[in-house]
Amino acid sequence: MSERWRRYTLLVALLAFAVPLLSCGDDTPSQPIVVVTPMPVRGVLAETSFSGWQTAVWVSIEIIVSQKGEVDATVDWTFPDSWIYVYWGKTQCSYSQLASRACPFLVSSEAKDPKPRTFKTGILEPGTYYLVLYNVPKNLRLGIGSDNTEAAGIQLGLTVYPFTNAPGDGTIQVGRIRAITPPRL
Repeated sequence: MSERWRRYTLLVALLAFAVPLLSCGDDTPSQPIVVVTPMPVRGVLAETSFSGWQTAVWVSIEIIVSQKGEVDATVDWTFPDSWIYVYWGKTQCSYSQLASRACPFLVSSEAKDPKPRTFKTGILEPGTYYLVLYNVPKNLRLGIGSDNTEAAGIQLGLTVYPFTNAPGDGTIQVGRIRAITPPRL
């Protein structure tokens, strides 16, 4: 995609400079110049899934974004009555940070619905990010959670914008899925 993008950008630039030159030396009124601006390009760049995800367990997935752009994610799970919280951030947090809600997330979604859960970030710089999921245990007092052991599927997309990106291969790499379980008391 990167090489094709460079060729397309070069073609647009050449046309923008060539059109005025074609009318040089002509006494007829010049035509207005129309510059075509390429549209943002979105691609699905990574998918993963896992199963056996018990309640009260946090899952952290390292995501490497190699090109500046907006990341979008769709997280789906098996049971419609499960409470799945979804987060996105730049910090790999410990269990105590997650449990005390002290982790600095860029995106937080703490709700039962909708299923599947989707979000879109603002424009991000290339770097390492973390998709963090929590399977909320049943809490009768608060009326939240479930007892479901889940399976989850995740799809990540990247939208890049013309003329704002440094060269890159336009990929997202999904790292190892890491369960963060509560410490034994």
